[in-house]
Amino acid sequence: MSTKYLPILLWVFVGAVAAAIPFGILIGDPVLRQLLAPFSLHIASEKAIYSPAAYFVLLSACYLLERKMPVSPRDFLSASFRYDLLWYFGNVFFNLAFLGYFALWLNAFYQHYLSFLTIGGVSDWHPMARFALGVLLTDFTRWLSHLIRHKVPAFWAFHAVHHSQTELNIFTDARGHPVDSMVSTVIRFLPMMMFGNPVPVIMAWLVFETVYPKFYHANVRINLGPLRYLLVTPQSHRVHHGLDRIYRDKNFGFTFSVWDRLFGTQFADDTVYPATGIEDKAFPHESGTTPGSQLRSFGRQLIYPFRSIAQPGASSA
Repeated sequence: MSTKYLPILLWVFVGAVAAAIPFGILIGDPVLRQLLAPFSLHIASEKAIYSPAAYFVLLSACYLLERKMPVSPRDFLSASFRYDLLWYFGNVFFNLAFLGYFALWLNAFYQHYLSFLTIGGVSDWHPMARFALGVLLTDFTRWLSHLIRHKVPAFWAFHAVHHSQTELNIFTDARGHPVDSMVSTVIRFLPMMMFGNPVPVIMAWLVFETVYPKFYHANVRINLGPLRYLLVTPQSHRVHHGLDRIYRDKNFGFTFSVWDRLFGTQFADDTVYPATGIEDKAFPHESGTTPGSQLRSFGRQLIYPFRSIAQPGASSA
């Protein structure tokens, strides 16, 4: 067999495993199945939105774009790519293992202590209106929280893990400290609840917010043309990850780019594709290419934020 087909075959294996494991956890967790059951009444198949086949197709589309339109060509399964796969599988097990229970707890906490935040009369609104307004408020609060995580040193210590990647790829979105991920989940849930959206609908939106960032973290040279004025793109988000200080504190959007444009944090040049990473010399960047060395780097990066907070001034954003 020609070696030119080897990357494709490797991708089929990696992509299939990456798509199958989250689905296996979803259908195997009784709490998650209970949460998703009401939503299944509104789609053709109860497995449609969580289909591993659909997820594999979306991942494969991003992979093909990386192969055909790369910012910087690189070998498939490079050390950086494998390291992000490690973060991906680690976060899949962490997030999905606790997501159902966390969603139930968060919903109960909201209903018991924060129900006063629910907008009056919202139950009479059309479900699509509640959903659309919830999405907009969620995206704005995520933009604001993202900005804060760059400004407050204690929050940045956790968020720096995500920014440490020097070779962006479709799995870089999963390179995130679990504490950072849990904070992000709270921010995504609460605004949707304020507009009376049920938990299954919120979780359906979380699925989209899990897939779309894989596209704009990809190593793809594309800015989406006129759509860049509405949506975050691979080009604009690469700027956000830029290593040079001129890109710092720019392009904080998650799904929509409108907040950056409204509040003056959008980087003006939409044609630049900078080098990425962080300058913090104290950060434990991954070293080595063996599974053992990458696992050790993984552990050091999990511990890093706590050590950084305990020793203020030891690192810089």
